Amino acid sequence: MKLLSPTIIEKKILENYMEYQNLFVQFQSKFLTELHTKYQGLENGNIFLYYAKQTHQDILRQKDYDLNFNLSYKNFWSNHHRANPRKKSIVNIAEDTFLPKETARRKILELIKQQVLGKKNKKISWLPNEQYKQSYNLYVNQEIKDVSRLISFVSEKINFSISSEVIIEEIEEKFSFYWFHYLNVQLNYLKLWTKQFNDRELILIFLQLASMFVSKAKEKNLSYKDLYDKPSLIQNFISSSISVTSISEVTSIPRATCVRKLSRLVALKVIEQDKNTKRYYIIPNSIADNLISKKITGEIIKLFSEFYFICIRAINAKV
Repeated sequence: MKLLSPTIIEKKILENYMEYQNLFVQFQSKFLTELHTKYQGLENGNIFLYYAKQTHQDILRQKDYDLNFNLSYKNFWSNHHRANPRKKSIVNIAEDTFLPKETARRKILELIKQQVLGKKNKKISWLPNEQYKQSYNLYVNQEIKDVSRLISFVSEKINFSISSEVIIEEIEEKFSFYWFHYLNVQLNYLKLWTKQFNDRELILIFLQLASMFVSKAKEKNLSYKDLYDKPSLIQNFISSSISVTSISEVTSIPRATCVRKLSRLVALKVIEQDKNTKRYYIIPNSIADNLISKKITGEIIKLFSEFYFICIRAINAKV
C-alpha cells in the first residue's frame, strides 16, 4: 500500500480546489436540501443526523462481540431493530448539534410527532415507521452513489484510482462503518458553519450561490492559494448569479424567507444584488474578509480529508 495520510489528501484537494469544490458544493447543497425538506427544517435534520449516527455506533458495537457481524446495507434495518440505544442527555445532544438546550428539546418532540424518533426501552432513538424506511432506502441508495463519486475523485488525485463501482460495493458491504464516519463529518460540518453564521438556512442559501460560482470557475481549476491570495479573480465570474425564485425552488425554503436571508448576506457583504436583474452573486470581499474565511474553509477541507482517508484506507485494504 502506498503512503497515505489525511495531510496528503488535504494537499491534493487544495491543489485542485475548484475542480473539487464543483463536486463538493453541489453534493453538500443536495444533502442539506434533502435534510431540510425531509425533516421540515435543518435544525430538525441536525437532530436526525445525531440520532442516526448514534444508531450506527450502536450497531458497530456488535463487532466487539462478533467479528463476523454483518454490517451491510442489506442487513441495516435488521441491525437497527436489534440495536440497543443508549440514553442521551439533552446537554450532550445540544453540544453535538450546536443547538440551545430548549431548542434541541423542542426539535426532538417535533421529530417524535413526525414518527422519525420514538421510544425504545424507555429511551428516545431513531425509530421510523415502515413508510419512512422505504423513502429512506431510496434516498440512501442515491446518497451512497454521490459519496462514492467524491471518494473516487479524491482517490484519483492521490493516484489510488478506485472506481465508484468498487467504492459503492464496499460501502454497501460495511454500511454502518462508513455511514457512522460520514454522518459524523456532516455533523461537524454543520457545527462549523453554524458557528460562522448562526443560521443553518443561511448556509443552504449560500451554497446555491457558491454552486453557480464554482460551476463557472472550475474551468480555470484554481488552487486554494490562487483563490485566497487573489480574491479579485472572483470578479471574472460575477456573471454566475442566481435569482431568489431559483433558490427557493431548489431549497424548498419559502421565497419570503429566502429574500430575508439574502438581505442578511448582502448586509454582511458576502453577496450583492444586481440592480437591473435583481439576481445575487458572490463578491470578492467575501473571500478577502473573514466572512467566508480562509480558516473555516480550511477546517472543512481538513474534516473531509480525514473522512476520505478513513474510507480510502479501508477500501484499498479490501481491494
